[in-house]
Amino acid sequence: MASEIVLRELKDIEAKTSQDYADSLRNTAAYLLQKQWVWKGKRGQKEHFKLCEDNQTYFHKLFDGLDMTWHYDRNFGYAGVLPRGSGKQLDITSTLFLLILRKMYDAEASMGRTELGRVTPPTVELLNQYEHVKGEIPLITDTNNAMEILRKKGIIELGNRDPDTKLYEVTVLPNITRVVSPTYVGTLNRFLDSYTSESSLSETAHEETDDIESEELSDDNAE
Repeated sequence: MASEIVLRELKDIEAKTSQDYADSLRNTAAYLLQKQWVWKGKRGQKEHFKLCEDNQTYFHKLFDGLDMTWHYDRNFGYAGVLPRGSGKQLDITSTLFLLILRKMYDAEASMGRTELGRVTPPTVELLNQYEHVKGEIPLITDTNNAMEILRKKGIIELGNRDPDTKLYEVTVLPNITRVVSPTYVGTLNRFLDSYTSESSLSETAHEETDDIESEELSDDNAE
């Protein structure tokens, strides 16, 4: 029934505009399914964002029928979708970094240290937070791998490599507040308060990250 309604709406849009416009909507929907997020100010995504902005009701109904939640933010200039299901789970290192980055985002934002909703926390502080939770500093390769996973998911952007830490500069995007709700920020606080062993962490993290994960994105997500 939902698919029939969306198809009918697409035909109505085509009747009011053109077949080319309707095809553009289909292309944008396919792009969102692949990339998950589109940004107003990012090269190659402006037209997709404009279509999302002008057709929010259509996209909301479309992705709702696909069991996904539709998100649009005019202030920060992005639109995207998140699956309601569990999806594929993150590994423990990536999960911890995701939660830490969300907490650091809130801290930086509360002090007004944002630019277009983006936050660039100190790399050293990111490692310190991880060590505080896990009890050890992560390997550089593990950290960079985790950051690349989160980059592919459209949550962060990576800049130049820091010559001291050998890690890439991390910019946290404002849509992290959509991906990691306050509930999961509470999860990190529980890690800080009651972390006891690797096994208990693994068990808790897999229980708590069911709704964090989404479909794996391609390597060119940042293009």
